[in-house]
Amino acid sequence: MTGCGATSLAIEQSGNTILAVPFVGLIENKKMKYKDTLLGIYGEGDKTGEVASYLLKHPTYKIAVTYNSLPKLVLTLKALGHNPYKEAFLAIDEWHVLFQQYSFRYDAVRGVLDEAAQFERKTYISATPIERRF
Repeated sequence: MTGCGATSLAIEQSGNTILAVPFVGLIENKKMKYKDTLLGIYGEGDKTGEVASYLLKHPTYKIAVTYNSLPKLVLTLKALGHNPYKEAFLAIDEWHVLFQQYSFRYDAVRGVLDEAAQFERKTYISATPIERRF
Protein backbone atom coordinates (compact mmCIF):
# COMPACT_ATOMS: atom_id res chain seq x y z
CA MET A 1 0.00 0.00 0.00
CA THR A 2 1.42 3.38 -1.00
CA GLY A 3 2.11 5.79 1.85
CA CYS A 4 1.70 3.21 4.61
CA GLY A 5 5.00 4.22 6.19
CA ALA A 6 7.25 1.25 5.44
CA THR A 7 10.20 3.48 4.54
CA SER A 8 9.65 5.66 7.61
CA LEU A 9 9.49 2.55 9.77
CA ALA A 10 12.85 1.43 8.40
CA ILE A 11 14.36 4.81 9.30
CA GLU A 12 12.67 5.14 12.70
CA GLN A 13 13.41 1.64 13.99
CA SER A 14 16.08 1.24 16.65
CA GLY A 15 19.54 0.34 15.48
CA ASN A 16 21.66 1.28 12.48
CA THR A 17 19.84 1.55 9.17
CA ILE A 18 20.95 2.01 5.59
CA LEU A 19 18.17 2.98 3.19
CA ALA A 20 19.07 2.32 -0.46
CA VAL A 21 16.94 4.21 -2.99
CA PRO A 22 17.07 4.58 -6.78
CA PHE A 23 16.90 8.38 -7.03
CA VAL A 24 18.42 11.43 -5.33
CA GLY A 25 14.95 13.01 -5.04
CA LEU A 26 13.87 10.25 -2.66
CA ILE A 27 16.83 10.98 -0.41
CA GLU A 28 16.08 14.69 -0.42
CA ASN A 29 12.44 13.98 0.42
CA LYS A 30 13.36 11.83 3.43
CA LYS A 31 16.02 14.30 4.58
CA MET A 32 13.35 17.01 4.83
CA LYS A 33 11.42 14.84 7.26
CA TYR A 34 14.43 13.47 9.17
CA LYS A 35 16.82 16.42 8.87
CA ASP A 36 18.42 15.91 12.30
CA THR A 37 18.97 12.16 12.05
CA LEU A 38 19.32 11.09 8.42
CA LEU A 39 22.50 11.43 6.36
CA GLY A 40 22.07 11.43 2.58
CA ILE A 41 24.91 10.04 0.46
CA TYR A 42 24.97 10.32 -3.33
CA GLY A 43 27.04 11.72 -6.15
CA GLU A 44 30.67 11.52 -7.06
CA GLY A 45 33.65 12.08 -4.82
CA ASP A 46 34.96 10.80 -1.54
CA LYS A 47 32.35 10.96 1.23
CA THR A 48 34.59 9.60 4.00
CA GLY A 49 34.86 12.93 5.84
CA GLU A 50 31.12 13.53 5.65
CA VAL A 51 30.33 10.04 6.94
CA ALA A 52 32.98 10.23 9.69
CA SER A 53 31.65 13.58 10.90
CA TYR A 54 28.09 12.22 10.95
CA LEU A 55 29.12 9.10 12.88
CA LEU A 56 30.77 11.21 15.60
CA LYS A 57 27.43 12.92 16.27
CA HIS A 58 25.18 9.90 15.74
CA PRO A 59 26.19 6.69 17.54
CA THR A 60 23.21 5.00 15.86
CA TYR A 61 23.37 5.79 12.18
CA LYS A 62 20.58 6.31 9.67
CA ILE A 63 21.99 6.74 6.16
CA ALA A 64 20.05 7.08 2.90
CA VAL A 65 22.08 6.25 -0.18
CA THR A 66 21.40 5.90 -3.89
CA TYR A 67 21.69 2.46 -5.44
CA ASN A 68 24.81 3.64 -7.26
CA SER A 69 26.51 4.75 -4.03
CA LEU A 70 25.68 1.76 -1.81
CA PRO A 71 28.90 -0.20 -2.52
CA LYS A 72 30.97 2.94 -1.91
CA LEU A 73 29.15 3.63 1.38
CA VAL A 74 29.84 0.07 2.56
CA LEU A 75 33.56 0.51 1.79
CA THR A 76 33.58 3.86 3.61
CA LEU A 77 31.91 2.41 6.72
CA LYS A 78 34.39 -0.48 6.72
CA ALA A 79 37.32 1.95 6.40
CA LEU A 80 35.94 3.80 9.44
CA GLY A 81 35.93 0.60 11.51
CA HIS A 82 32.31 -0.48 11.06
CA ASN A 83 30.89 -3.72 9.72
CA PRO A 84 27.61 -2.71 8.07
CA TYR A 85 26.86 -6.30 7.04
CA LYS A 86 26.49 -7.25 10.71
CA GLU A 87 25.58 -3.98 12.45
CA ALA A 88 23.11 -2.37 10.06
CA PHE A 89 19.68 -3.17 8.68
CA LEU A 90 19.51 -2.62 4.91
CA ALA A 91 16.19 -1.40 3.49
CA ILE A 92 16.07 -1.41 -0.30
CA ASP A 93 13.30 1.00 -1.23
CA GLU A 94 11.44 1.00 -4.56
CA TRP A 95 12.84 -2.43 -5.32
CA HIS A 96 10.64 -2.81 -8.38
CA VAL A 97 13.13 -0.41 -10.02
CA LEU A 98 15.74 -3.17 -9.85
CA PHE A 99 13.64 -5.14 -12.35
CA GLN A 100 12.54 -2.22 -14.50
CA GLN A 101 15.95 -0.60 -14.94
CA TYR A 102 18.26 -3.59 -14.91
CA SER A 103 19.08 -3.35 -18.61
CA PHE A 104 20.33 0.25 -18.56
CA ARG A 105 21.47 0.60 -14.91
CA TYR A 106 23.20 -2.75 -14.75
CA ASP A 107 26.13 -1.65 -12.57
CA ALA A 108 23.91 0.07 -9.99
CA VAL A 109 21.44 -2.82 -9.81
CA ARG A 110 24.20 -5.44 -9.67
CA GLY A 111 25.92 -3.45 -6.90
CA VAL A 112 22.75 -3.35 -4.79
CA LEU A 113 22.09 -7.07 -5.25
CA ASP A 114 25.70 -8.03 -4.49
CA GLU A 115 25.79 -5.88 -1.36
CA ALA A 116 22.34 -6.99 -0.15
CA ALA A 117 23.38 -10.62 -0.30
CA GLN A 118 26.02 -9.93 2.37
CA PHE A 119 23.77 -8.13 4.88
CA GLU A 120 22.50 -10.29 7.73
CA ARG A 121 19.32 -8.19 7.98
CA LYS A 122 17.58 -6.68 4.97
CA THR A 123 14.21 -6.05 3.41
CA TYR A 124 12.91 -4.99 0.02
CA ILE A 125 10.18 -2.32 -0.03
CA SER A 126 7.84 -1.36 -2.86
CA ALA A 127 4.23 -0.27 -3.18
CA THR A 128 4.37 -0.71 -6.96
CA PRO A 129 2.94 -3.98 -8.26
CA ILE A 130 5.56 -6.17 -9.91
CA GLU A 131 4.80 -7.35 -13.42
CA ARG A 132 4.14 -11.10 -13.59
CA ARG A 133 7.08 -11.64 -15.98
CA PHE A 134 9.48 -10.59 -13.17
